[in-house]
Amino acid sequence: MGIASMILGILSFLISFTLFADLSLILGVLSAVLGIIAIVKKNGKGFGIAGVVLSVLAIIILFSNPTNTDGQTGTGITTDSGNGNPSRVSVSTQNVVIEKVGITKAGDFVIKVTNNNDGAVCLSSISTVYKDTSGNFMEKVEAGDGFICIPAKSSTLAYNWGYDKDFTKYPNYEFSCELANISDSFVYDNIDITSNNTGKQIAVTLKNNTDKTINDCRVLVAYYQNNEIVGVETGYSSDTTSAGASAYINVDYPDDSNYKEVSFDKYEVYYINAGI
Repeated sequence: MGIASMILGILSFLISFTLFADLSLILGVLSAVLGIIAIVKKNGKGFGIAGVVLSVLAIIILFSNPTNTDGQTGTGITTDSGNGNPSRVSVSTQNVVIEKVGITKAGDFVIKVTNNNDGAVCLSSISTVYKDTSGNFMEKVEAGDGFICIPAKSSTLAYNWGYDKDFTKYPNYEFSCELANISDSFVYDNIDITSNNTGKQIAVTLKNNTDKTINDCRVLVAYYQNNEIVGVETGYSSDTTSAGASAYINVDYPDDSNYKEVSFDKYEVYYINAGI
């Protein structure tokens, strides 16, 4: 029993870092039960202790993981159904991983959102519940951008605006998101993004490689100093962009909480959405 407990504990511990939370929990409980029996009966006591320790660690990781696991299901879009046309597939928020990136010099709480579904998703909202050191609920904040379109197996960033807030005082937080119904109102793929640092702003070009006309589009630029997030700014274009044409967006450099310009040595551009 001791060896079985240790093997199950190892599996539970490893799986706890993946999206298969239910399986990890089941294996962890089995490992703990077998380990306790092995310890009491002194049948592979050392292995049993190892199994119990690993299973407890796995369970702690599961319940401390801030990733959304509400299991809301909906419909996503694949890039290619095999005949060159997009097709609709089932998607779930269980396959959307949300994690903290950091807090900018302006106090914005930056979030990374990864879509591990097989289809593109549209998130109508991303919420953060902040708690104090005792785990008491303090406040709930929604990310500034809604209807965020994320292609399959891709990531983007969102953020909670730090104006008049101090997110550094919250050591605990939980994330959740809501799926919007996939519709023909947004473009989910076939947008190529290039950018150029002009010395005053980030100039972003969105090439519309779809067969549709885009009426507006939005991007987010994340700024880093020594690989730490120091600023985020969004840019928007309301120009009509026909198929094969490009939209152009100028995005400002970041400021700190005193509205002074922040130094950065790297930036990244993220696609938020494009309306049809």
